[in-house]
Formats: sequence, structure tokens, C-alpha cells
Amino acid sequence: MKISKSIFYLSLLSSLLFPDNRLRLKKADVLESKIVDGEKFQFIQGNVTFQKGSLTLDCENGRYHEKKSLAYLYKNVKAFQEGRTLTCDTLIFHSKLDRLTSHGTPHVWDEDYDLTSDSLVFYTELDSGIAVGNVRLDQKGQIVTADRIEYVKRPDEDGVSYKAVGNVQIKDSTQTASCGLAIYDRTNEKTILRIKPVIQERNRILSGAEVILSYKNETLDNIFIPKQAHAQTQTSGWQKIDSDSLKKKIPAQFSDDMTGNLLRGFFVDGHLDSLRLEGMATTLYHLFEDSIYQGNNLASGDTITLLFADSTLDRIQIEGGAKGTYSPDSSANDISDPVEYRAHIIDYNIKAEETDLIGNAFLQNEGTQLEAGYINVSWTSNLLKALPVQIGDTLSKAVQPVIKEKGRDPMEGDILTYNLKTKKGKVIKGKTKADDGFYTGNEIRNESQKVFYIQNSTYSTCDLDVPHFHFDSKQMKIINGDKVIARPIILNLGQIPIFALPLGVFPHKGGARHSGWIMPSYGESRLRGQFLDGLGYYWAPNDYWGSKFTLSFSDRQGLAFRAENAYRVRYKFNGNLLIENRQFLSGTSNISDLSDNRNASFRVSWMHKQVMRKGQSFNANVSYSSSGNYNRDYGLDQATRMDQYAISKASYSKRWGKSGNSMSMNLSSKQDLMVKHKIDEDSPFYESPSRTGSQLNLINSTLPQVSFRHGQSALFPSSGSDVKWYNNIKWNYNLGFTNKSRIYYESMESDSANTYEWTQNDSGIVSTFNDDDNGWTHSMSINAPQKLFKYISVNPSLNLRSAWVNESFVARLDSNGTMEKVSVPDFATRTTGSFSLSANTKVYGLFPISIGSLKAIRHIATPSIGYAFTPDFSKELFGQDLGYFYSYLDTNGTKQFIDRFSGTMAGNTPKSESKSMTFSLNNSFQAKMKSGKEAKKVDLFTWRMNSSYNFVADSMNLANLRSGIRSKIANKLNLDLSLTHDFYQYDSEKYRRINQFNVNDAGILQPRLINANFSTSFRFSGKRWTDTFETDDVETDTLSLEEDLDVSPLSNPLKNIKSSLIGGKLWNSTVSLRYSYNIANPDDPKKTFWLGSNSTIQMTKNWRFSYNARFDMIEKSLVSHSLSVHRDIHCWELSLNWTPSGIGQSVYFKLNVKSPTLRDIKIEKMGGRRAKSIF
Repeated sequence: MKISKSIFYLSLLSSLLFPDNRLRLKKADVLESKIVDGEKFQFIQGNVTFQKGSLTLDCENGRYHEKKSLAYLYKNVKAFQEGRTLTCDTLIFHSKLDRLTSHGTPHVWDEDYDLTSDSLVFYTELDSGIAVGNVRLDQKGQIVTADRIEYVKRPDEDGVSYKAVGNVQIKDSTQTASCGLAIYDRTNEKTILRIKPVIQERNRILSGAEVILSYKNETLDNIFIPKQAHAQTQTSGWQKIDSDSLKKKIPAQFSDDMTGNLLRGFFVDGHLDSLRLEGMATTLYHLFEDSIYQGNNLASGDTITLLFADSTLDRIQIEGGAKGTYSPDSSANDISDPVEYRAHIIDYNIKAEETDLIGNAFLQNEGTQLEAGYINVSWTSNLLKALPVQIGDTLSKAVQPVIKEKGRDPMEGDILTYNLKTKKGKVIKGKTKADDGFYTGNEIRNESQKVFYIQNSTYSTCDLDVPHFHFDSKQMKIINGDKVIARPIILNLGQIPIFALPLGVFPHKGGARHSGWIMPSYGESRLRGQFLDGLGYYWAPNDYWGSKFTLSFSDRQGLAFRAENAYRVRYKFNGNLLIENRQFLSGTSNISDLSDNRNASFRVSWMHKQVMRKGQSFNANVSYSSSGNYNRDYGLDQATRMDQYAISKASYSKRWGKSGNSMSMNLSSKQDLMVKHKIDEDSPFYESPSRTGSQLNLINSTLPQVSFRHGQSALFPSSGSDVKWYNNIKWNYNLGFTNKSRIYYESMESDSANTYEWTQNDSGIVSTFNDDDNGWTHSMSINAPQKLFKYISVNPSLNLRSAWVNESFVARLDSNGTMEKVSVPDFATRTTGSFSLSANTKVYGLFPISIGSLKAIRHIATPSIGYAFTPDFSKELFGQDLGYFYSYLDTNGTKQFIDRFSGTMAGNTPKSESKSMTFSLNNSFQAKMKSGKEAKKVDLFTWRMNSSYNFVADSMNLANLRSGIRSKIANKLNLDLSLTHDFYQYDSEKYRRINQFNVNDAGILQPRLINANFSTSFRFSGKRWTDTFETDDVETDTLSLEEDLDVSPLSNPLKNIKSSLIGGKLWNSTVSLRYSYNIANPDDPKKTFWLGSNSTIQMTKNWRFSYNARFDMIEKSLVSHSLSVHRDIHCWELSLNWTPSGIGQSVYFKLNVKSPTLRDIKIEKMGGRRAKSIF
């Protein structure tokens, strides 16, 4: 009873002492006042209740600091205020601040939100708080967790606004968001996610630098990512794989990916309706058909819009620089190569699996390119359809559809369809170019990659919209890489039909080699009469091999067949095999007698070049003729008829790059095709021997010739940057072995006195002899280039050569007492050598001459001197007799020498001493020109002089002084002057030079001029007053004119006028002068003076004239001249060349189509001495 009464009085006292805005203790089982640290506290226990206004606090234990208005509540702490409830283990209430600080799993809730955390600071008058540690906020079906949440519930709102920090996660029924910082504004229903925000909705993930979510009536309405937007969607299905030649399906999962500078997402009823990526947007999505993976599509553009239906991606639209790549899965598709595309706008319908490319559309797949104003792609049917513009589009610019396939010319038309799978297509009102021809047709379709069909087609090599000529055909078939077949075919000039053929065939190889007939050329000459040359067929079975079969016929010579087979594998080997057969008239010039009077012969030649690995190469050149007079009798031209030898060669080489070593082996054979005529006394080519032992070689063979070479290298290599003088000593070495075999005829003394004949056997047939020889050679050179006094370059050089042979010669007396040379089959060696020394330097001089832009002239003088010495090896060397010669006295007492090695592989031994000195002076003059701040060097002229002195000559030791001056003035005028002076006098009575210096009256040496040559050439040109045409439009003259070797090989003027006019000039003219004066014999000077000119005038864009002439200025006569006219007729050309006089007198006219494909459409005529084939 005492405790109860005490509590009652205490409560009554409290209500009297404290007003309503202060914390009041409503009840407690025990109240006890204590002094702690000088502060008064009230300790309370049992059913404690505090109240402040609408706030009620309950607990089991507590204490209260009245002076500070602080209440500490423990155990089962509860707080109630206007429908809000707070529970916790411990609570501190600061009454003056209306602040509750709770610990021990605080939990606060009302009818709108529910919050738990490790600790909570709650402001009772604001309905706000700060929750820290494992914070969870439940509100309107949304769960927010974080390390810290600051929240507030504003009046008349049914939820809290908050700021969540640290490991934030926001969940609702459809999505989960995570970030480092989240700010939610309940008033505007907007959430801002920062610090690595990520939103996941089902299988879709959104992220960016910042994410802003806007809600409407508690449902997500839109998302905005202003920077670093990124979206991912997980897709899954089945993927086909090849396993043991069977198709299997395995589970497959992929990630669709989208990125951009910013993203906007829009929701309907909380479900994603569309996404819009802006700024460098890219998207990667994967395609499925019936849950089977088909491939992926990577696209990019300025803006990408993704539309969804039932949360499934339904459509993708890309605008601004739109482009993409579709990479099909080869196991599930008929196409395997990627498809690249671009357009102003790309619209991809995922459900229909179609793509629209709108505006400057481009698509490429497997070497096929398609361009158009609009392209529609159906990925299910692999069908493309291209139009100039999209149907119904009246604003966009039309772009004609053009399809380009690898290795083929473009094709364009009004409407184009193409199947990526079958590679078949159709073009309506199409046109294309092939080689140099143009095709059009109402409908062009392809049967395969090689075969095309054209209805109502035209073909022409004229590129005008209305061509000067064309071929019409109702049906045309084009076989790529082969030919074009048209039937019927009608030739039209302008639009007028000229003639028709039931069938026409044209080559269609795209510039590549192709099989086909070779048209012959017709001509006439004195030697061959009337003839046809080059009728045949070219067969190109593949890219590595081709054969050309031609037949020539002439009514005065006969028939000739030629088969030339060429092969080539790039970077490996190439070669050709030539077979010729001639059936020529014999003893008659009547072609009708060919079957009875003819000579038949053939020739085979083979050439092969091969590059092998590791620095190896192999070459072969082999020829064989069935008749020794094959070239002479059957050559179609003079060059072939003068070739009197059949030569075969083969070689192999190997290089070792790092060491500088190399090795080579050569095989060769040379056969004299005329030698049998030279030993036949009845032949006009018979060579009568004049002594015993004369020889005529039939076959010379080298089997083999092997050499090994060590390239130049340092004798004492340097190991660092400190290079000594001896490090510049260089050496090289060569080792060679040669084995020669010779078959020859030899002369002998006949029975008649003082007559000789070719040795015959008992049957009276001229005998052949064999001679075999071989030997080794070693050669080495050492040189040591050095610098003396920094400015003088000195280079001494020593050359040594050693020969090893298996025979040598000795001198013996025969039975008549005459000394003869006898071969000794024994090993012998010989070593020879030479020494040389050269020195040169440069001296610079400067003349400060200032005239206008000329500021100075520089003179560079380069004097050089050289010395060369080769000893006489018939004499003692260093006191030793080398034994290379045998010496004896002839019957006149004269000492004679026999070279032991002459006639062997070693060759002749140097018998006379050689000791000479050469000296020269080269002068170069240059001008320094300055224009403004820019200075440049201009070469003026060079002046060179040289001579030599022979120390061992018995007279006239000084060689002639040769000098030359060369200059190019203004880069246009060439001047060349060469002079030769003789230091010695000329004896007019003896008609020769004498060993006396030529001096003047003062006794000073005065070399006399014996030869002078002067030549110059210069070019004039004039521009037209006004440019009436563009130079680039001038067509190249495609005709060719060859010279017959039966007449003088004059230059072809038609060739010279093709490129003589450049830069749009009206005319130009080139004049050349050459003067020569020889006075080696002062009593009989000789001189020549020639003038040549070549002038061209471009009268109009299409008319060009050229005139060439050569004059003898001394005889004052015109030697030769010609006039050429060329008329460009767009796709035709006309040429006329007239040579009025001289050995090349002729007139040539030609009118032809320019196209090489139609080169046989021509009219040509030639008259005069040059009347022959023009091919």
C-alpha cells in the first residue's frame, strides 16, 4: 500500500510540476533518485510509461535526467505516436530535440511503411529518421535494404522519401535494383540510383553511371540513364553442332548486349515497352527460330530503339550512320559468311525476321555487294529485294540498285532480287559492264554463279547512252570467265541495222586469260609472197598453264605449225615448251608442188626457271633442231635466220645469306648448226683449211662448271665501335671446277702439195675428234681502303689466281730436229697475280657571285690517280724461276717461249709485264639559287678528263686525253660535248702517229684534237589559247605497226604520236642535232652533221597530226620523213601514215573499233614497199 500511494503522489506531483510539452513519467513500479557524478538521476523500474504530447514510451527499466530532459529506456522498449510504433532493446529520448535514438534491432512501422535496422535515430515531430546497419524498408510492395537509410514521411503522404547509402538493393514484384546510393522522392515518385547502379528485370539487366526511375501509381513508368548506358538480356535455346557427321542439339545461352551514351526506357503496366539508346549506340542480339540458334547481329548507329511485346524484343530501329553485321551459325543456316550492311535507317522486325535498309542502303556477303536506295532482307528465305526508294516514299533520293560480285563487273537495274543461299537473282531493266563491253536487257537473271541469261539485250563497247554502234539480240547467255552467246545478233550503226547473224560469240574473261580462236593476219612480202600468219587457237585450261597453237601459210614458202606451252606458278617456277614444225617448198616457189617438193624439219626448245627454298634456284634452257640449217632455211624473220647455234643451258645456285657464301653449278652445250656446211666442199659456206691442225667445233659442252664463292668480308673483324686501320682490310675467295668436252673436225695435209683438207676416215666421211679437259681454279683478292689525312682515300688491292690442271705442255725435238709442243698428262699448277693502288680526293671551291637569284657558284674537283702492275711470268720472280715457260733458240738464234699452260683450262700465262698509271679529273659546277627564303642547288655542267701512262711501252707511253662536257640547261636543253686529244705528232707521209710530242712554237706540249662530237636536243611546245577539251579525255591509239626485217627497221611514227602531247598543249616539237668531226689524219678530216625533228599538233580534241624528218646537213638532203594522222571517233579510231620516199616508202590506213575484244572489226590497207602483215 505504501508503494502504491508513493507512486500516486509522485504522479500527481509530476502532473503539477511539468506541462504537456515536456516529458512526463506516467507510471512506474519503483522510482528512486540518485546522485551520479554530481548529476541527479531518477532510476525507474517496472511497467514504466513516459508521455510527451502524443508520444508514449513504455519499457521495463529506465533512468531520467530531469535537468537535461534525457530519458534512457531499457528492456521491451516501445514507442507509440499517432499510429506509428517503434520497438527496440534500448532507447535514448532527447526531449528537447524530440529525438529518439534506439539500439538493439529497432523496428518502426505504421500503416504505410515498415523499417528495421541495427540502430535508428527517429525524430518524433518530423516522422523522419536515420537507420544504420542492416537497414530494411518495406513500403508499397517494395523492399529496400542498405547500410544506411535517411527517410522522412511528409504530411498527407502515404509513404516515406528516403536516401539509401551503401549496398543498396531495391526489390519489387518485377525487378531488383542495386547501387551504392539511392534517393527516392515520394512526392514525385522518382528514384535516382548512383554509384554503379544495376537494375535486373527477369533476364534483363540495365546499368549506367546513373539511373533515374519514375513511377506512376506505384508502378514503374520510365527509366532514364544519362551516361554510360548498358543493357543486357539473357537468351537461351538450342544450338546445332556437327558430331561424327551427325547433327546434334545442345543447350545454349547467350547475352544480348546494348550500349550507348544515354538510355531511355518506357514501361506499360510495369512491363518494359521500349528502350531508346542515343549517342554511339550499339546492340548485339542473338536470333532463334523454333528455339534453334541461327546467329547474332551486331548493329550500331546514332540512335537505337528497341520495341518489346509481352516483355519480348519485337523490333529494332537504328537511325543515323546505321550499320551492322549478321554472323550466321553455319550449322543451322544455308549461309555461313557474315552479312555486312549499312543505311541511313535500319528497321529489323524480329518476329518476321526481316530487315529494311532505308536510304543509301549497302549490303555485303561472301564477296557480293549490293547498293540501293532501299533494301529488304528476309532472313528466313535469304532473299534480298532492292529498289531505288521504298514504296510510298516520295521524299528520299532515289539510288539505283547495283550488285557487285567478286571478280565480276557491277550490274544495275530498276528492281533487283537476290537469294543469298542459291546465289541466284534477277534484275529488271538491268545493265552491266564486262571486259570493255556494255550489256543491257529488259530482264537479267542468273542460272548459277557463272551463267546469266538476258532477254531483249544489247551489247556495245561504246559507253554513250545512245551508242555509236551496238549488237541487238533477243536472247543472250553470258558464261562468266568464258564467253557470251547471243542469237540472233544484229549489228547496228547508230540505230540503223546493218547486217544480222544467226549466232554471235564474244569472249568474257574479265581481263583474264581465256581459251579462244586466234584470228590470222594477212600480208605480202617479196620473200614469202602472199601469206596468212597466226591462225590458231589458245587453250587456257587453268591459271597455271596455257597453250597456243598457230598455223602460218605462204604461197612461196609453205606451211609452218607452232605449239607454245607456257606454265607458271607464282613465287615457285615458270617456263615454256616450244615445238615447231615446218613443211617448206624445196626447189620451187609454187605452193601446189608442196606435196612432192618439200623439206620437213622440227625444233624443240624448253626454258625453265625455279626458285626454291633457302636461297636456292634452278634454271634450264634447252633446244634441239632436227636439221642444222633449220634457222637459216626456215626462219620467218632475219633475226632467226642469223641465229646459227643451238644452245642449251642449265644452272643451279645456292646462297647462304649470313655468311656471304654461295655455290653454283652450270651445265651447257653449244652446237654449231652450220658446221656441216663448212666442211662440205659443195656448200657456199665451205671453209677451206690453210694449215694442218685447223679445227672446227661441232659441239662444245661444259659438264659441269661448279664454283664456290665467299663474298667480301673483313679479314680482321672489329668487335666494337673502335675500328682500327686493319679492320678495313677486306678479302674474298672463289673456288671453281670446270669440265669441258669438245667434238670437232680437224684438218690434215692432203696428197696434193701445199693443200689441206678435213680429216676423213676410210669411207671418205669427215671424221670427228673428241677432246676432254678439266681443271680447278682458286682466286682471291685482298684490298684495304684507308683514309690519309682525313681527306685522301687510298685503296691498295692484291689479286691472286691459282690454276690446277691435269695436263701441261713441254717442248721436244721431233725427228726433223724441229721443236714441237707436246702434251704431258700430269698434274700441274700455276699461280699468277696482280697489284693495283688507287687514290682520290675532293676539293671544293666557292665563287661568291650575286646576280639576281644567283648567290654563288660551287666547284667540286675530284682528282684521282691509279697504278696497276702485272709481272712477266716468263721471267724470274723474286729470284725464282716459276717454270711456266719452256725457252729455246730457233734456227735464227731467236729465243722462243712455249707456254706450258696455253691450251689447258688454265689459259694463257701473262708473258709481258704490265705497268701503267691512270689519272683523271672530274669537275662539277653547281649554282646556289635563292627565291625568297627558299634556297636550292642547280647543277650547271660537268667536265671530265682522263688519260694514262704505260711504263713498259717502248714508245708513245701517254694515252690519248679524253674529255667531256655535259649540261642540261633549264631542265630542257641537253648539251653533250666530247673531245679526244693526242699528245703525239702525226706523220703525213707515213700515215701514222710518231713517237714525238706535239708542241707549239714555244716548245710547250700542245695535244692536238683528233676527234670531237657534239650533240643536243631541245623541245618546244605551245599551249592553246583556250582549253577546248580536257587532256585526260584523249584516247590512246590502240593500233600497232611492226616492221618487216626484210626492209630497213625504221621507227614507227604512229607509236610516237600516242604520248607526245601532254598537259593540254596545242603543239610540240623536238629537235635533235649531232655533229661529229674526226681529224686523226689531218690530211683527211671527216665530219657528219645530222638534224632530226618530231612535231605533233593537236588540232582539236579528236584530230592529231605528226611529222617526222631526218636531214643530212652536210649533203643538204632530206634522208627520210613521214606524216601521220590520227582521228579519235569515240569508240572508233582512224589512223593514216604516209612515208613518201626512202626504203620505208609506204601508205598505211586503218579504221577500227578501239575495243580489243572487237579488234577484228576493222578496215585496213597498206601499200608500197612496206606492204605486209600489220600484226
